[in-house]
Amino acid sequence: MTFSTNQTLSAVFMHENPSDSFAMFSDISNVLGDHQILLTLQENISHKFKNTSLLIEALAHSSFGHEKLGDSTKSYERLEFLGDSVLGLIVTDTLQEKFPDLAEGKLSKLRASLVNEQTLGKLASFICLEDAILLGKGEVQNQGNRRSSILCDVFESLIGAIYKDSSLETAKVSFNKIIDNYETKNKTKFFDQNKLQDFDGKTRLQELTMALYKTLPTYKSVQLESGLFEVRAIVADKYEISGEYPSKKKGEQDLAKKLIEKINK
Repeated sequence: MTFSTNQTLSAVFMHENPSDSFAMFSDISNVLGDHQILLTLQENISHKFKNTSLLIEALAHSSFGHEKLGDSTKSYERLEFLGDSVLGLIVTDTLQEKFPDLAEGKLSKLRASLVNEQTLGKLASFICLEDAILLGKGEVQNQGNRRSSILCDVFESLIGAIYKDSSLETAKVSFNKIIDNYETKNKTKFFDQNKLQDFDGKTRLQELTMALYKTLPTYKSVQLESGLFEVRAIVADKYEISGEYPSKKKGEQDLAKKLIEKINK
């Protein structure tokens, strides 16, 4: 098979094999295993897979499984489930190493500020994961590989795949090398206590509105035809703001932070 180097892996795969179907991830790895996008991705995560079928599984969206493997359950979701736990353990362990005096409650909030859709989506983009995600035709057309929710899920599945391919220690080394490179390029700290101040706007807004107005904020959302959500945040009859977001959760957090700024002014 010949590939163009300026396309995502799923777009090229759909173009070259519009009607091909496969039985297992190993069949696909035989076709894609030496593709430059996958080689580059493995360089970016500092891990060379011994079992490339695991890598393919980690990248396969349910829409790809449905179209190419005849089963939408053949996707990254099982590895994502595993990777979520592995990543949580890695980040928790690292936080305890870096902040030995930080209380459990703050450690928990700091971990949550790091292991979430927005942050993991940024790390996924940093390692060019959007180029490697395998999607079905509809998701390719909708640019699903650039949605933060999918990027986050595939990043977690990739960590789970590294763990299964090798060990917990290897997964930790890989993750920490990604972080080191991310910090160097962006001139920022990933494991930073200051992130506690910006995280969980909903909780801070709730505390603020109870103290000032003796009431809780409310949130309303409607899914639009575009797939986005129109989210509104309301504080009694004093404040109301809205916006369009890829998820309700992300919209509520963002609007809560904006309302805090309004109230503080």
